[in-house]
Amino acid sequence: MIGRALFLGCFLVAGLGLAACGTGGGPTPPPGSQTPKTPTIDGSGLALLTTAVVPGLTVGGSFSYDIGAVDTTAGNYYLSDRTNKALDVMNLQSYVVQQAKVGYAGASPAGNPYSGPDGDTPLPNTGLVYTGDVNSVKIVNSANLSLVKDIVTGNAGLRTDEGCYDPDDGLMMFVNGENSPPYANFISTSSQSVVSVFTFSGPQFGAGEVGLDACVYDHNTKNFYVNNDGTTTNPYGELDVIPAASVVAGAPVVSAQYDEGSGAQGGATNDCNPSGINLNPNNDALVIACDTNAGNPQLTLIMSATTGAVLASITGVGGSDEAAYDPKLNRFYVAARDMTANGISQTGSATATFTPVLGIIDASSFAWIANVPTGKGSHSVAVDPANGYVYVPVPPTTSSAGGIDVFYPH
Repeated sequence: MIGRALFLGCFLVAGLGLAACGTGGGPTPPPGSQTPKTPTIDGSGLALLTTAVVPGLTVGGSFSYDIGAVDTTAGNYYLSDRTNKALDVMNLQSYVVQQAKVGYAGASPAGNPYSGPDGDTPLPNTGLVYTGDVNSVKIVNSANLSLVKDIVTGNAGLRTDEGCYDPDDGLMMFVNGENSPPYANFISTSSQSVVSVFTFSGPQFGAGEVGLDACVYDHNTKNFYVNNDGTTTNPYGELDVIPAASVVAGAPVVSAQYDEGSGAQGGATNDCNPSGINLNPNNDALVIACDTNAGNPQLTLIMSATTGAVLASITGVGGSDEAAYDPKLNRFYVAARDMTANGISQTGSATATFTPVLGIIDASSFAWIANVPTGKGSHSVAVDPANGYVYVPVPPTTSSAGGIDVFYPH
């Protein structure tokens, strides 16, 4: 890891009233795991257990990847690996990584919009993983690393990006945020086919609709929530609400549009430019990963899933991509690849100097807890809801091939 700072002793974890100590306590590492590499890191309550080896990575090389996800029912962590044109499948006990190479586009020289795989969303109790790719969503069987079905979702040579699962109605939502206008596909997990499409265009969005990012489904409200990069009304981003009932009826609608930028924060200097999203289902709080424009304060938003109100604007961490929720410790995690030392964004600057971190936030009090240094471009995080283990892909360095960092609460 680059620039990882290690601290011994005990720290008070803000908002939790817990002491995080360098030795002792915490769960026993799972069978087959290695001895922890480090003590607790910087008051986070996390210790680094191991770095899982990803086949195909080399010392000093590159590692292009996108979203990670955990499926406890299959016992796997999944990572969309563009460098190897694969879905990486890591066993949660042994940390051995296998790869499903089923025709993904890989990392395109033209950039992320033309690359795949992208988002990956497991279907619990099946071992199946729905993965976004260029022009399609691919369903992978994680048990034998095979392609189950390739569902066509476009023809413009652009990626189908992130997805989310509605278990109440058996629906997967995947966004095509790079298309103009952008749209969302709704896929039945029974028929494994697209059953509805919603296009984000028209007077409701205006001429400034620029793209889509991550989505999440909330069982309590029976809604899909998706981060919209910006519309004419809300140019710094908005949270769009799609009732699942409208999708089931075959006529999806956006029933509400909540400002994530200037209006929500009281001025254009507090833009969001949203990406990742996740949910604390206990209090219907959504964490919104923001990456503000250069010169503006970095931040992370907490919003109400029932009213769209901004519950907190957290300045301890920002410049993030993927977000995750940990029900065991009741925490939000954000993978902040564009974080800076002084908390002022340099995103878009030709001379940017980033200090990437894994940001940790209490999901009830919304207090910032700590930042754990990660590595250049580190933008993905996933959590095992059963034991609180955290999985963070890390890039190769001049002395390491990189891989997947495995942290555990300690």
